[in-house]
Amino acid sequence: MERHVPGNLSDNENLNEALPIDVLPCSNGEFIPRPASREEKLIMGVADDATNDMARKFGMPRRQFVRTAAAYAIGLAAINQVRDLTFGSYKAGAHSATTAACDLEFPEAQLGNMPGEFIFDVQSHHVESDGTWRVTNPVMEGFFTGVWSQSGPLGGVPGVRSDNSVRGFGAGEIDPIENLSRFHYMKELYLDSSTTMCVLSAVPSDPDNQPLPLERAALTVRTVNDLAKSRRCVMHAFVMPNRGSVGTTSTTLGRAPVFQQAEFDAMEENAVKYHDMLVGWKTYPAWGDVPYASGWYFDDDLGLAFCEQVQRVSQKYGVPPVIATHKGFALPAFDQRAASPRDIGPAARQYPGVRFIVYHSGYDSQTEGPYPGDDNVNSADRSVNAFVKSLRENRWDASRFIKPGLKFGNVPNVWAEIGSTWRSVMNDPSQAAHLLGKLITHMGPKRIAWGTDSLWFGSPQSEIVALRTFQMSDQAKALYKLPYGLDGDVDDPTKNALSGSSYLSAHPAVPGWPTDGKAHPERTIRNGIFGRNAAIAYEVDPDAAFHKLNCDDVQKLRDQYIVNQATPKNAAPASSNTLLGPRTAQELIAHRAAAPWSP
Repeated sequence: MERHVPGNLSDNENLNEALPIDVLPCSNGEFIPRPASREEKLIMGVADDATNDMARKFGMPRRQFVRTAAAYAIGLAAINQVRDLTFGSYKAGAHSATTAACDLEFPEAQLGNMPGEFIFDVQSHHVESDGTWRVTNPVMEGFFTGVWSQSGPLGGVPGVRSDNSVRGFGAGEIDPIENLSRFHYMKELYLDSSTTMCVLSAVPSDPDNQPLPLERAALTVRTVNDLAKSRRCVMHAFVMPNRGSVGTTSTTLGRAPVFQQAEFDAMEENAVKYHDMLVGWKTYPAWGDVPYASGWYFDDDLGLAFCEQVQRVSQKYGVPPVIATHKGFALPAFDQRAASPRDIGPAARQYPGVRFIVYHSGYDSQTEGPYPGDDNVNSADRSVNAFVKSLRENRWDASRFIKPGLKFGNVPNVWAEIGSTWRSVMNDPSQAAHLLGKLITHMGPKRIAWGTDSLWFGSPQSEIVALRTFQMSDQAKALYKLPYGLDGDVDDPTKNALSGSSYLSAHPAVPGWPTDGKAHPERTIRNGIFGRNAAIAYEVDPDAAFHKLNCDDVQKLRDQYIVNQATPKNAAPASSNTLLGPRTAQELIAHRAAAPWSP
């Protein structure tokens, strides 16, 4: 029998043996996961074999080793080993080959923040696991239970090994929906990841069947912030300007949906009631009362009325004029047309005072490559390229806003959020390079926002570690005119933010340009993506917020959580290492038919 060291959480026999970096397809519930590719299965097999070898070498139980920094390095090195690295790769520690990974130290995997980091996750979720919706809306309850069944003790993560065997179980709750609860939200994001601050976002639902009613979301925000003694959590309120519509014919009939005014009145009520934590409005233009036919656009009558109301509420109550909107992934029963980002360009141009956070950046599971040119893209499609085209055809892309003396501009009021999108492409470094390169070029280096869709994917730490270590190849740097890749300065990517000497020859006309001859990691494009870019939209001072962490009880709890454990430095000793979203099309489709919506 193994001897259990008191307090050694990572040696708990109830913890699973899943790998910390899992590249097999997984859905946030808003799209049907595709079958795993040969390369994805091979990556998992390579990482699994190397993990077993290294665990034996260090004399550690596998369930303990998979919670070390070295296990993250092995996962990234496996990606490098299998994928084409023409446009990008991962820095996986001192050794690039998994079999040579002989050091448990891998600083990029640490739970603490790296220099200059402020990780602001602007798309996070949980459900009220004991809410009345589980009684009043049993169909929705069944959807959650079925779709996220693998997170419970009877589930597990299929396909961890190349022979498709299963290692261990899921997050471990008898009731699977408890894995999506407030408790797990706080643990997975604030203890098991390097996340600094979150926006708790909403899912589409009518008011009576909301799996996370706004007052319960507010409880989460208060709980986090009261514990932290600082502002670590804020939230959106869901708005449905098309509630009570009769489908596509609503706008042609020339009248507003029946409950649109009630939605707008609720915006004002919520602005008053939750003024200290409400930072914007969440919308799903592709979702509504009539399946397949209730979509609306920001440049039609419904969308224009909503934008006007956002401005009014901001001016009257001080809520940031932020619209976080779902664009891209579209399930059956969504109005597929309205999931397109076609309307972002015209609406952003017409309402420069409104800040559009475009969730998923229009992505819908395509293979990412270079932008193919305006003539080869239809903005009415669902893709990152369609998002770019929407801005370009409305003369609102980054090239229109380049300041004198610089080579990159930034769209004034549009942010490309990469929740679920980064997770979808990070297993292929070349696709990751094209995704980020296009967004930096056409949205601007200061207009990419970090989001992860957690809890749907469990802890976001693997995504954080991947972005920390991602490197563009020389070919990608040349293609996107980024000589220093993500280490370039967020104001002028042609300068190296990590080399103080590069600032001494910088353009003196750039306001706030450092002239102290020191490195400035807080100014890298990478750290801009991680949170400093979104902080602009949400009116957050990242340095002031980070300074308060010194007396933050959440930070102290995290420190105590990882100190004095038998696990090596930088580990998350009780992380679940479990993706909570549906892994197969069958899992999703079997329950989607009976469900009114998906998170």
